[in-house]
This record gives sequence, structure tokens and C-alpha cells, in this order.
Amino acid sequence: MGFFTKLMRFVTLRVAEGIVIILLIAFMPNLPPYCKISNSRTITPSMPLEGKLALNNKLDNVEIWHKGQLNGPEGFADYDGELYTSLQSGEIVKLIGEHIIPIVQFGKPCKGPYQEKICGRPLGIAFDKDGFLIAVDAYYGIFKVNVKTGDTTQLISVDQEIAGKKPKLPNSIALATNGDIFWSDSSTEFLLQDGAIDSFADGSGRLIHYNAKTKENTVLIDNLLFANGVALSEDEDFVLVVETGASAIHRYYLKGPKKGSSDLFIDGLPGLPDNLKSDGKGGFFAPLVASRDSENPIPTQFLAPWPLIRKFISRIFGLTEFGFNLIQKIYPNEYAEKAIHFVGHFSSLSLLLPKRVTILHLSKNAEIIQSWHTTNKKISAICEMHIFKGQVYLGTPFNDYIGRISADKLGLEGYGLKKEPVKVTPQPPKTETITSTTPKPTTTTEKPTTTTPKPSIPQNIKEENVQKSNKNTEKPTDNNQKPIKTGKVKENIQKPTETMKKPKPTTTEKPTVTPQKPTKQKNDVPIKEVKKDIKEEVKKTVKEDIKSTENKKDVPKTQETPNDRKQENVEKTKTKNEKETVQKMGDGVKDKVKVSETKTKDTKKRIEL
Repeated sequence: MGFFTKLMRFVTLRVAEGIVIILLIAFMPNLPPYCKISNSRTITPSMPLEGKLALNNKLDNVEIWHKGQLNGPEGFADYDGELYTSLQSGEIVKLIGEHIIPIVQFGKPCKGPYQEKICGRPLGIAFDKDGFLIAVDAYYGIFKVNVKTGDTTQLISVDQEIAGKKPKLPNSIALATNGDIFWSDSSTEFLLQDGAIDSFADGSGRLIHYNAKTKENTVLIDNLLFANGVALSEDEDFVLVVETGASAIHRYYLKGPKKGSSDLFIDGLPGLPDNLKSDGKGGFFAPLVASRDSENPIPTQFLAPWPLIRKFISRIFGLTEFGFNLIQKIYPNEYAEKAIHFVGHFSSLSLLLPKRVTILHLSKNAEIIQSWHTTNKKISAICEMHIFKGQVYLGTPFNDYIGRISADKLGLEGYGLKKEPVKVTPQPPKTETITSTTPKPTTTTEKPTTTTPKPSIPQNIKEENVQKSNKNTEKPTDNNQKPIKTGKVKENIQKPTETMKKPKPTTTEKPTVTPQKPTKQKNDVPIKEVKKDIKEEVKKTVKEDIKSTENKKDVPKTQETPNDRKQENVEKTKTKNEKETVQKMGDGVKDKVKVSETKTKDTKKRIEL
């Protein structure tokens, strides 16, 4: 009996001490957290998971994308065929296939997510009609970003008062066609890193309208339990705002007879709604970042009717965080920083929540069109749903991946299609492509230079004599090719066979020439027959020039004179490039051949002509 009595006395004393401590924590003034916790609220119970809310496994096969490469991809936006997301590291990045390209960061470089107050935390993002990204950073405000250059312009600062209170937690946005911004300020009492503590408070969230012309902000709805996702109706006649703590969505009328008033759009949702996205067809996508049902209530909602209990629990969080802050001031260290961040952050509460994932598809009349679920724990804490190029992208604030699944598998064929801006690319002026490399002389005369080849003459010809024999021939106007040594006309010299067969006469390509009088010799071919052959060859050559790259022809054979020898010495000094050209254009020319001096007179007459 003595032992039992002592034990009972010990337990009674400890309980009494505990009650005293609880009363002190609950009622002692000026203890953290410094917020209002006095209202008793009733949260609408969860809808039963039946009918269009019945559980299914449509999200079981979600692909895990960029695992371990992204931390907390919260929001999505796309423009000009490119996808962007906001990260817990403070960056907004562009996703191109498997590549992650940083675009902008509003804060300063930091060591990790536990220093998000320093590095910033972008949440909601959206593109305006001019292609600028409007981004909300929970610690720095709302910015306008040029994603091509990274230049930023601050539109709304967290230091400016709006209706007497500074925004502590800018969160989500929706853009009107006239440039106005509808955005949510989740709390006027807590930063994002203390969001878990804010869930026990009375609620200070607001829906705010930013007028792009006057630069003024107007509060539309206030006193919300963590204001979150924002979305405009297709006709922009109303705007929706999520009240995450109450599992509800509110509607504010912008046009019509109810303009300026608000009502409850839908409540009793089977979880905590987060970001809202228009489906492009008048409806909305509403992911539930945490699930709830009759068997698995949300702790903060369960305690909503008892403000004293909520106050006590919130002060436990606040005092714990205060202790680590004191340690950090006395002895700064990384572990204390991580503890401070964990105690107040939503990630600490996420460990206590059910792992079911649910996404709702709502109509503009607040009807549930369909729902998608998974309970296999492959994915968790989904906060945003975005359709891009036939794929559904699922964002999460706490995990290190993006979920991805085909829109067709969710019955969303045709959703998410956008009319991209038409890009007018200036066309370069059209230029005619010349397929033939053979130069065309600018003449209208079609009198070619012809000679009667003589079998008894040696096989090869001196190029210098050819140049002289054609000195009255007009040079073709060609800027692309250098003339060969024969100077005036591009030629191809054929090799006669050893049996001294009569070479076939060829022609030039329409050069302007003075007709020569060929010297008649014993074995000369009659002039009429030569002319006839020439005409046929001209027609044939012109046709072939269109497809071929060169026009080949024979060079008339001439005799050498003393003047030719002098010309030969001059020609030897020409550049190597000219010699290479001669070798290409006249495959038959290898050695220079001396011609008999007995025909000097005939050669001089041809040159003069």
C-alpha cells in the first residue's frame, strides 16, 4: 500500500504541474506565436467518396519525372511551347526535355530549403498576353519577368501596406485580359516557413485585386483560413479563391447584378485544396494537397471549434521555435536553422496526413465533373495540375519530382490546347540558283569560232597560240570562275588517237567573235559541212550546259611564230592557280608541242583576222 500511495501521489503532482504549465502557456500574455486565436469555427464535413468522387486508380501509373533534380515544383506555366516551374530553391526554371534551365531568382543564394527566407520561394506563376511572366514570391512580392533576358520589375512589395496590413505570404495569381492581377495573400501574420502555425490561427488570408493602370491594390475578401489558389472564369465575370484551411472555394463577382459581392462556390471537399487552374473550357482543376474523410480528419479542422486548445498547441510550436532561435543567436549553426524551419513549416504536418491523392475537375457551376485518385503512395501532396502538349503535369510543394501522365489516360483529350501567337518570320528575298557553272557570255551573236582540224597536225596544241587566235573574241562576263590560260573561251582539248583519227569539231558557248577564214589545205573539210556540223553541235551543247557543270570544246590548232615564243615566256610566269585551271579544263594538255615554222604566214593571217 505504501508503494501504491507514493505512486499515486507522484502521478497527481505531475498532472497538477502539467495543468499549471498548460494554463500558463494558454493564458500567459505575450507568448509566441503572436497571432489572434479566439474564434470558434465549424468546418463542413467531407463529402462521401461516392458517385463522381468514388475512389479509383487512375493516378496509379503516373510517371515520376526529374526525380531528385527538382525540389518542390509548386506552380507551372507555359508560353511559346516551353514549360516553366517554380522551385523551393528560390528559382524559376524552364524545362526542355531532360534539361533544366534556370531563368530567374528573386532572393539571394542560400545553402538549402531551410534558408528559403533568404533565397525566396516562388509559388504561383502565369504568363500575360505580352509574354511576360508574372511570378509570386512568398518572401519578396510579385514580379514581372522577361524570360528571355531575366530582367525583373517588382509590381507589388511585401513592405507596402494594403488596407492597413502588410502581406506576409503572397501566394497565387490569376491574370485578367486587361492586365489586372487577382492574387492571394495567405496570411498577414505568418511567413511561409511558419505556415503550420498559421493553420491554428483564426485566419487572416485575403483575395486582392491589383489594378494595372492605377497600381492600386484592393481587398476583395478577407479573414480566410489560408487563402490559396486563384482562378478567373472564362468570361471573367467572377474570380475564385481557395480557402485551404476550410476545404472550401469562394467566388467573388466581377460583373452582373451580384458585382462586388461574394459567396461560397463549393465546400466540404474531401481534402485541402491548393492551386486552381482553368481547364480552358469553362471549368477548373482543383488538386487536394492533403486528403480527408470521415475516418481521417485534418487535425487543425478537427480542433477548429476549440480556440483554447488551438492556442495551446500553437504556443507549443511557437515556444519550440523560440528555443531554437535563441540557440541560433547564441551559437549560430546549421542544425538550429533546420530545426527552426521544420517546426513551423507545412512539411512537419504533412507527415501526419493520409497519403491518398485526389484531384477534382469542377464545372463553372461548382459541379464535380470527375475525380482522379491513387492510394499506392507512389506520389503524394499534389498541389497543381497543368496540361501541356497532351501531358498532365502534377506539382508538389514537398517532394523532389514532377508527376506526369498522358491527358488521354485521364479522359482529357482536347484539354489544355492553346492558341499560340503567330510568329511572322521575315523571308529572305528569293534568288535564282544557277545550276550550271559554265559562264554565259553576255552576247546575242551566235557565231562561234571554228577551225577545220587536220589529221596531219600533231596531237597537242600550244595554249599561247590559242590565246592569240582568239584575241578578238569577246570575254564572257563571269565573276565566279577565273578564265583559263586560253584567256577568252573555256575549252576542253581532246586527245586524238594514235591512228590520227579526225577529231570532232566543237563550239564555244555563245561568245561574240569575228568569224575566221580557215586556211585551206589538202585535207580540209568543206566549209558548208563544217557549218552544218557546228550548228548541230551548238544546239546540243547548249542543252547539255543546263545539266552539266562545264562546257567542253576543242581548241583550234595553230602554228607557232617567233612572237609566240615571246608570249610563251610571259605565260610561264603565270600563277600556279592558272596552271591548275588549265589542267582541269583541258585534260588532254600535258606537254607543249612545237609546231612547224613552215606555217607562220597562215598563223599570222588568222591572228590578224
